[in-house]
Amino acid sequence: MQAVIRLLLVAVPLACAAPRIDAQEFQPPAGGGGASPAGGSGFVVDLFSFSTRAGIDVSRPAQWVVGSSVDIAEMWSPRVRLRPSFEVSSTGSAVQLHWAGEVLYRFQPDDAPAIPYIGIGVGHMSRCGGCTTIWPTVTMGFELRFRPSFNWLIEYHALDRLGRHRFLVGLATRGAGGP
Repeated sequence: MQAVIRLLLVAVPLACAAPRIDAQEFQPPAGGGGASPAGGSGFVVDLFSFSTRAGIDVSRPAQWVVGSSVDIAEMWSPRVRLRPSFEVSSTGSAVQLHWAGEVLYRFQPDDAPAIPYIGIGVGHMSRCGGCTTIWPTVTMGFELRFRPSFNWLIEYHALDRLGRHRFLVGLATRGAGGP
């Protein structure tokens, strides 16, 4: 019984003092020390954008293409982004999968009404008869403002040493800087 009384003698005053001992809002120091998205230096890992798109592959027999990508890191500048992506394509019963890792340079900041970009990377194609399965990729496209949190996306992919050409249209989320 004495242990319960001692516990109450300590717990009740602490509970009464709790509203007065509020946690203060953290104020980071001016100038900051590390890399930040606003500062534009270093390597920042975050979810900057997500996109889905669909289109056609106009090489050889035309194929439908559906894909998605995620901008997961800023490298050296808020305009240079690391973007893994994947695409599924088919002419009928044969389905091909394409994975790529690309580095994009965006010519405008995220809050611009139109954001053109260009990128290079390395991709891998599965179930690709008669072609190399690992190849360089080239990406060109632009985003147009659609809503405060979404952009229209129009993109061109060159795959297989510029032997495959894909034209895609879709939607992308806007970065944190969007209005």
